[in-house]
Amino acid sequence: MVVGWVSADLLQLNATSVAFAGLGLLLMSNVLTLKDIAAHGEALETFLWLAVLFALSGQLNELGFMGYVGQRLASYMAGLSWPITYLALIVLYVFIHYMFVSQTSQVLALLGVFLDVGVRGDVPAPLMAFALLFASSYFSVITPQGGSQNVIFVSSGYLTQPELYRLGLLVTLFFLAVFLIIGTPWILLVT
Repeated sequence: MVVGWVSADLLQLNATSVAFAGLGLLLMSNVLTLKDIAAHGEALETFLWLAVLFALSGQLNELGFMGYVGQRLASYMAGLSWPITYLALIVLYVFIHYMFVSQTSQVLALLGVFLDVGVRGDVPAPLMAFALLFASSYFSVITPQGGSQNVIFVSSGYLTQPELYRLGLLVTLFFLAVFLIIGTPWILLVT
C-alpha cells in the first residue's frame, strides 16, 4: 500500500483505491480477518466516520460552497471597523470547528476564505494570517473529533465525550483569550 501511495501520481492511481485494494489483499491473505475487525469495532467505526466526514468537508471547496460562504460573510462584515471584523472572524473560525472533522479539513476549506474576508475588511494581512494559523492549532481540543489525539482519549476511556466537550471548550476559550489579549498586540508590534 505504501508503494501504491508513493507512486499514485506517477501511475495515475487514486489513493483511496490503493487503500481499499490493500485492505482487500490483507483480508484475502488472512493477515487481517473479519474477526480482527470486529474485535476493534469502535476504532474502525471511528476511523470510518472520520473518513466520511473528512471527504465531505473536502468537497465543500470543490463544489464552490466555501466561495459562496466567503461572499456572504464579506457582505455581512461590510462597513465594520477592522478590529471588530478581526475579532468576529477569529471567534467564528474557532467555534465553527464544531462542524469540521479535523484541523486539516477546516484549514483547507476555510482559511483562505476567512483570510480573504479579513483582508477585504482592512484587517492587516499578517495579523489575520497568523491569527488563523494559530487558531488552527489551538481549536483542536474543542470536540472529540477535533484532533486525532481526542479520538484516542475518548476511545481509550481516559475521557468521556461529555468531559472532552467541556474541557475542550474551556481550554479553547483560554487559548483564544490568551491569543487575543497577548498574541494580537505582539503580532501587530513585530509585523
